[in-house]
Amino acid sequence: MDTCGNAASRAWEMTFISLEPEGLTGTTGWSSKAGMAERSGPSRILSGWTRADRRRRMRSLPMMREIFMLQAQPGGVVRLKIQGPDSLPLENVTAELLKSKDSLLAKASISDKQGTVIFENIKPGDYFIKLSMIGFGAYLSPGFNITADRGYDAGSIIMKTERAGEMKAVVVSAKKPFIQKLNDRLVVNVESSIIGAGSSAMDILERAPGVSIDQNDVIGLRGRTGVIIMVDGKPTPMTGADLATYLRGLPSGAIERIDIITNPSSKYDAAGNSGIIDIRMKKDQRVGMNGSLTAGYGQGIYPKANAGVTFNYRNKKINVFDAFIECAIPCS
Repeated sequence: MDTCGNAASRAWEMTFISLEPEGLTGTTGWSSKAGMAERSGPSRILSGWTRADRRRRMRSLPMMREIFMLQAQPGGVVRLKIQGPDSLPLENVTAELLKSKDSLLAKASISDKQGTVIFENIKPGDYFIKLSMIGFGAYLSPGFNITADRGYDAGSIIMKTERAGEMKAVVVSAKKPFIQKLNDRLVVNVESSIIGAGSSAMDILERAPGVSIDQNDVIGLRGRTGVIIMVDGKPTPMTGADLATYLRGLPSGAIERIDIITNPSSKYDAAGNSGIIDIRMKKDQRVGMNGSLTAGYGQGIYPKANAGVTFNYRNKKINVFDAFIECAIPCS
């Protein structure tokens, strides 16, 4: 990397070398003043360099690119790679992006086969990352700041295995992870969520992996709109503002889990090609008729409250469940 340029006007510069004996070099850079790429032509002949010298120089270029990428993530994007003690990628690690101010969950995800986690559309603010997986100790990252034009790349993070005594404690207190990856879907286990009282189905969806909600309350899945919202496996008749109002008034305490299906199988209607989000409600397993009254309140920047009435009838053959939800305090 050329370090002889003007540091005040050039953010980076990279040298390219040909492997041929008569190879020439050229540089490309980005000017922080002009905001555009600069490219120079061949600068000199490497007559004194052997082919091996040029190969060694070329091998250093990918490392230079990684250094640059660590410092230049797009705004609103947080990226990291997770590895085990053997430095191999770790899949299915739960990653939580938490706000530094109050440790509230901003977004959750799960690592892919390459151990990669990417959080997108993150609002400006101060955050830290929590990683967890059964058999491994929890990891907390240092704090970092996100702006409208600058994201963050945490690089590679190595998870450490639990010690023997700690493993016993994990077995005793084992519960479903917040996010589970099954063959055809991601499952968000709402009971395992760290989102506080007063939260709603919309609060859970805003933080769920791959789910985005725009300023018009349109729900997207991996950048695609037209997502089908189901409740207990049946499409909801509501759309638009009516659906958003329902989801904001639906207490998270009434939800067992949320299934996120990004690639629906042929058993689903073709209208669900953009993806399906299936909200699975809690159901009372007791025989007979019963009901409950729920209420919740939470205080963040704005107060949030909701209340609901649930009704359940079950016998040996059928189960009927219904719920009426009302948002007591508009959250805007």
